[in-house]
Amino acid sequence: MRIPVLVALAVPVVLVSGAAAAVYSVGRPVSGQVRTYYISADEVAADVAPAAGGSTRYVKARYREYSDATFAHPKPRPAEWEHLAFLGPLIRADVGDTIQIVFRNRVGFPVNVHPDAVLSRPSEGRARASLSVVEGPATPGLGADADDPAVAPGGSRTYNWAVPPQAGPGVDDHGSVLWLYHSHTGQATDDDAGLIGPIIVYQRGALH
Repeated sequence: MRIPVLVALAVPVVLVSGAAAAVYSVGRPVSGQVRTYYISADEVAADVAPAAGGSTRYVKARYREYSDATFAHPKPRPAEWEHLAFLGPLIRADVGDTIQIVFRNRVGFPVNVHPDAVLSRPSEGRARASLSVVEGPATPGLGADADDPAVAPGGSRTYNWAVPPQAGPGVDDHGSVLWLYHSHTGQATDDDAGLIGPIIVYQRGALH
């Protein structure tokens, strides 16, 4: 899902909708920096509005960022991004960078991390992208449909996403564009559980 950054991040966003490690790579690495994020799907307690006799507590799933691959120390969210509320960690990269996500599933059901950014899937000689449908063979984008199996509870996976030009800002995007990432195993259920977060892609060289 492509959203203008200045609009999407100006207000809070409300969306309704095996333990073996593995490596999942989409696209050929391109020139630029490798930007690594350590992200876990965690179970967190949440409160609902108080009712007669007290409040009700329930468990939600959330993507949370950690300082390293031990997943022992949560990484504080910068004050300027606190308004993202329940959304997962902010991922930022330039066109030409590679986004690396070291992911661990610590919730009780299979989940993964899937980027809604220039998705492409071969289908009868056509490539379906989130921006357009084009003729010819499929070219890898930031993420590919049907190529991201679920990570079992307790499992981990490392994702490497090359950021192609088509994932970057257009002429009317003021230098950056917002995409979303989310779990893609049972999308409505995963999104409703809280597993969703933002990706900002900048024009080449903006973050260097």
